[in-house]
Amino acid sequence: MTVFAFFGGMTGGGEIVLVLLVALLLFGAKSLPEVARTIGKTLEQIRRAANEVRDEVMKAEPELMKDDPPRPPTPTPVLPEPKPPQEDEDERVAR
Repeated sequence: MTVFAFFGGMTGGGEIVLVLLVALLLFGAKSLPEVARTIGKTLEQIRRAANEVRDEVMKAEPELMKDDPPRPPTPTPVLPEPKPPQEDEDERVAR
């Protein structure tokens, strides 16, 4: 979230236009579609790889769970009863 601190935490229409203008200045009008296409392909590859990893983990999880015996539930800790507040000797004398 610190990356978007300049934008105030929420990205609105004005911020998107600003980013697009900066990209246009950096890459130029002719190469901007190619850059956008390359970014889109890269994001698609990342998403595909993340889905493959998720599927592998989901497939391996039941196999790992069948080897482990079920665990008993964790007991809730029992706290001692609070003691009533004790008066200081000075407070008792003042009464």
